[in-house]
Amino acid sequence: MKSVAIIGAGIAGLGAARELCRADIAVTFFEKSRGLGGRVATRRLNGCTVDHGAQVIKPQGSALEKVILNELPTDDLISISAPVRVYQNDGTILPVDPRHASEPQYTYRNGISTLAKLLYAALPQEWVTFHSETCIARIEETKQGYEIYDETDTHRGQFDAVILTPPTPQTVGLIRASKWRDESEMLRRTELLATVEYNPCLTVLLGYTASVPEPPAYALLAEDRSRPLLWLAFEQVKTSERAPNGGAVLIAQLGGEFSTVHYRSPDAEILDATLREMESVFGNDYARPAWWEVKRWLFSQPKNGVSFAEVNVSGSRIIVCGDGLRPERGRVHQAFDSGLEAAELLLKMKA
Repeated sequence: MKSVAIIGAGIAGLGAARELCRADIAVTFFEKSRGLGGRVATRRLNGCTVDHGAQVIKPQGSALEKVILNELPTDDLISISAPVRVYQNDGTILPVDPRHASEPQYTYRNGISTLAKLLYAALPQEWVTFHSETCIARIEETKQGYEIYDETDTHRGQFDAVILTPPTPQTVGLIRASKWRDESEMLRRTELLATVEYNPCLTVLLGYTASVPEPPAYALLAEDRSRPLLWLAFEQVKTSERAPNGGAVLIAQLGGEFSTVHYRSPDAEILDATLREMESVFGNDYARPAWWEVKRWLFSQPKNGVSFAEVNVSGSRIIVCGDGLRPERGRVHQAFDSGLEAAELLLKMKA
């Protein structure tokens, strides 16, 4: 085995590439977006830096913790000491829960997407090829390997193995559109993967240039998880550079039920609903943002999962990984661990 195609350049794909390159195996990324990281994403808007996907990295006890703290540059790494607090339906903000306050949480000064950039930069570049804005539409398995085709049906190369990292509904679609030598086994695997469902997430970015009240925490989490406003984070708490000149940036993430119903609603309606929810906690203190933007995540977080071992049978060089195949679904470090597991499975075959 000399070459592996990795579909998706999120944290799972980067974790897999890290291990494969160490074993002198060439990896080729095919990423449908313009950059790295997937949901570990950062935007720059109106002079502000905003983590609009994953909010923090909480890698305690994981392989990613060692990588972040001991192997990657730490110049821009930030430990977030401010707590996450729970708010109730009447707007009451509960005291800090000491069980969760001690769990380390990190981000980077220039955005959480720095993690993906550092992981990629640490790869031996002579072993890596990266294709951005490339959507893979089908794979054809032959005796010689795996032929990769993009959405224009252009042949993108032949590889000895393939690692699939997209959200499982997208992986299922790709597998079904492809041609396999053992169709019955791939059918079994897709039936397992098709049981994984994701919540969508509507995220509203809110910028304030005027003075606003001191945040009561780094973030607020709804005690009633059925509330429309599930999570509200204050980006300037991470570091003041996130919102220059004394401003503020809030990240409002709306719950799965609300996001499902209103996923295609007009942006202005989503904003109005968000501000009404915020009013129950803050009154009118945050009622007039200077700017705002709505971001839609169709596959935000798995509602359930399947076993990595069940999906990935011994001997197959088509490996599926990602947060839908890990016990703590939706966590950054779990996606990374899934990528490591995929690489380790292929390396056992090589040995």
